[in-house]
Amino acid sequence: MSNILRLILPVLLFTLPAQAQKNEWGKIKYELQTEIVASKGKHAPFWLASNRHGLSSLKNNNANITAGIFRDFDNKRGFTWAYGAEIAGAWNYTAPFYIQQLYADIKYNCWELSIGSKERYSENKHKTLSGGGLTFSPNARPIPQVRFGINEYTPVNWLFKGWIEVKGHISYGRQTDDRFQRTHMTSAMHGSRYVDKVLFHEKSAFLKIGKRAKSRFSVEMGLEMYTQFGGRVWEKRDGEYILKHDLPHTYKEYLKAFIPMAGGSESTEMDQTNINGNVLGSWHLALNYQAGDWHIKAYYEHYYEDHSGLLGFDYHYNRDGKKELITYLPWRDGLYGLELTFPKNRIISTFVYEFITSRDQSGPILQNPAGEMMGQAGGKDWYYTHSYYQSWQHWGMAICNPHILSPLYNDQPNMTMPYSRIRSHHIGFDGEPCEFIDYRIMGSWSRHWGSYEDPLPESLTQLSIMGEVAFAPQKWNGWKFTGAIAYDHSKLIGNNIGGMLTVCKSGWLSKK
Repeated sequence: MSNILRLILPVLLFTLPAQAQKNEWGKIKYELQTEIVASKGKHAPFWLASNRHGLSSLKNNNANITAGIFRDFDNKRGFTWAYGAEIAGAWNYTAPFYIQQLYADIKYNCWELSIGSKERYSENKHKTLSGGGLTFSPNARPIPQVRFGINEYTPVNWLFKGWIEVKGHISYGRQTDDRFQRTHMTSAMHGSRYVDKVLFHEKSAFLKIGKRAKSRFSVEMGLEMYTQFGGRVWEKRDGEYILKHDLPHTYKEYLKAFIPMAGGSESTEMDQTNINGNVLGSWHLALNYQAGDWHIKAYYEHYYEDHSGLLGFDYHYNRDGKKELITYLPWRDGLYGLELTFPKNRIISTFVYEFITSRDQSGPILQNPAGEMMGQAGGKDWYYTHSYYQSWQHWGMAICNPHILSPLYNDQPNMTMPYSRIRSHHIGFDGEPCEFIDYRIMGSWSRHWGSYEDPLPESLTQLSIMGEVAFAPQKWNGWKFTGAIAYDHSKLIGNNIGGMLTVCKSGWLSKK
């Protein structure tokens, strides 16, 4: 703890006198926060560890202290810039020190360029009440990247007179959990593997139909696609990790990540016959209705990992060994959600319900009568898992919806996500009883079947609930105190109960 104090004291001494400066630095905000978790059980409660941008721990008792400064865009200007820097000291975490955020953004009209590590949220879902997207959620630590695009819906006035709005982006980055993976895997069994120096690519394109302030109805649709590529594959043999593959990372691989295609001669045999790297993504559809102060949003997200999930069809072989086309529409797997925003009242502000099913995964094994996979074949997709990159994770936490349990929950040290076939129900709602008090309640129930490759002997269930209250007294400008209690009843992650206390001080380094 003394090391954490030495880390934070210079920041405190710097920020306190800086408030006397006026209009010299622009709108620069500082934020100091400490968070303590105390619990009993196998792990810290699920909702005290999930969807916190990886700044959390599964250990029963843990704590962190963070310090950050941030400058937001001035949206009144065509050209503007922003930045953020946040560091964290931690106890009983996967590391004692984090550079949680460090980024610089430039914006010109609707176009944005972002460089660095920045906390982000799921597309088109409530930031604090949703369980998170099937492809991306705020569950894992940010991945440093260079990102360019349109981040907010922007009307296409010149062609559609504002009835069509668009947004989208493209980015390349690199995962930062090399040391963690090697340390985490030291006690793993013979044959275990991990990958370091993993490169990262993402892109998205979204369309919204409906004119602002004039149309009560609007429709949103879009596509997300992510790729892990490059890196080095290490495999344990005779008690030591041996380099098995040094995967290529030339400019050609960056192009193949942007336009998914098979790997070249330097790639693994699997990437040469399939797609280079670990490619996954989601289709999105949402319907919005605005009636005065009421807002209703119904949304659907479909996850995919191959042609059968992306396009809704694939090929398999019948009993005669002939190749046949098989369709998967309508898709059986997906996230179905409903978000209700109520007129201003003292009881409830927003309500969210989400249902996830991922049991189908394009169906069980499809093969020819001889039991051989010949050419292209569908079925047994094994979501979030890859032969080399192991799973869709960063620093041991799932990058996707946390109901797909993270590798850190595995009893044995490995980077896999063996519980990908699930059904879950999730609710969340919040409110503001008075100006200085707000609350949030979240609850989820899920049933897990393991995977097609490694099914559980019997399905296992999990119940996780959390209640959170925040108090920001008006007389104590910039101070906020948050308390939360949470409980799990689960045969997968154990029966856990505990609480969290958060104290935050924020303010402006110059007059707002």
